[in-house]
Amino acid sequence: MTRKTVRFSLILFAAAALTAAGLGGCSKEETAPQPVVKKAVPKAQAKAAEAAKPAEAAAKQPPVVFYSPAGKRDPFVSFLKGETKAARAGMANVPPLQRYDLGEIRFVGVIWGPKGAYALVEDPEGKGYTVIVGTKIGRGGGVVTRISQTEIFVREEFLDYTGTKVVRESSMKLQTAGGK
Repeated sequence: MTRKTVRFSLILFAAAALTAAGLGGCSKEETAPQPVVKKAVPKAQAKAAEAAKPAEAAAKQPPVVFYSPAGKRDPFVSFLKGETKAARAGMANVPPLQRYDLGEIRFVGVIWGPKGAYALVEDPEGKGYTVIVGTKIGRGGGVVTRISQTEIFVREEFLDYTGTKVVRESSMKLQTAGGK
């Protein structure tokens, strides 16, 4: 015998055994279930049972929970926007050009007059100002030392981490229409 014929004969034998077991189990007759008899309930007990049902239904409902946003940050408001307002609120008495770092201020033009050069600068909010030599500019207490055709030179004095006085000379290049 081959493997295929052995498998086939085993499958036929199993099917025959299951059929015989299924037919042999039906010889017993089942008894009919007992009929349900409904008894009349007095009216007082029926009313009490009905009153108890709504109370149970109300007790089974989950409690209602309300969301309270108190003390939580609004996810739809930028956290950066709120911090900048708070940081700039303490600078109300500081002149506009001293409220920003030198990197935030743009040099946009030069006007030459009889008394010398006037530089045109713009703050991050888009407001324009004119500066001359000696004007204080930037948060670091910088002072404009020289104005040329293409640059403004600013001198800043500050204390480093060791307490030593440091002088830093920086320049702001002219911003043309192409951004160069």
